[in-house]
Amino acid sequence: VTVGGSTDPLLRRPFSLSAIDAENGIIEITWAVVGRGTKMMAGWAVGQSVSVLGPLGNGLDMNKLPLDRGLVLVAGGTGLAPLMPLASQAWKTKTKTIVFYGARSANELLDTTCLEQGCQLHIATEDGSVGFKGLVTDLLETHLGSVVRTSAAGKATVISCGPKPMLNQAKQICNRYGFPLLVSLEERMACGYGLCQGCAVQSSGHKQEYYHVCTDGPVFWADDINLGECMK
Repeated sequence: VTVGGSTDPLLRRPFSLSAIDAENGIIEITWAVVGRGTKMMAGWAVGQSVSVLGPLGNGLDMNKLPLDRGLVLVAGGTGLAPLMPLASQAWKTKTKTIVFYGARSANELLDTTCLEQGCQLHIATEDGSVGFKGLVTDLLETHLGSVVRTSAAGKATVISCGPKPMLNQAKQICNRYGFPLLVSLEERMACGYGLCQGCAVQSSGHKQEYYHVCTDGPVFWADDINLGECMK
């Protein structure tokens, strides 16, 4: 998204789509005001025209997933945004979907109204102001452990987006219990074409040395990337 009306700021800002209405040609993005660019966006007027380059890279094709086993969505903070369209699509296809959503406190949670229809929603806050007191990955581990102990059915695909430490922890938990994990990475992108190397992430070593989030991602199988290196 081009933030200003000229070259200041020069670089576009990357955002995930939090809602998609293909029939009417409408998309929504969700952001938190964390810097100069997003502060300028918060001052946009209703009806103002903006320049958008996208969609970039490769998204998630739900037709390639074993939806009969269900989905488990794990989000932290604004990382819930790109998972909202997935939850909506899952509801339309009657796919059993469980959502674990966490933030530091209640005032950092996004509106979850759209998830209350068709999803089992579980919320965690680190300060205990809403829902479970603790990390959202604590909820994930409890759930996956319970599934392994009580069910012989095929394992659901876990899809996660949020801070890198959360993604790394989710990867360890999913590997521990044998669940496949897809992650949607949030990286700064300067060009959107893979030329500037600004969004490069290290692979796990068995395919190529680096991926570019803007062209190869943002969705990856967690085992294909080195999340530990991404955290540095």
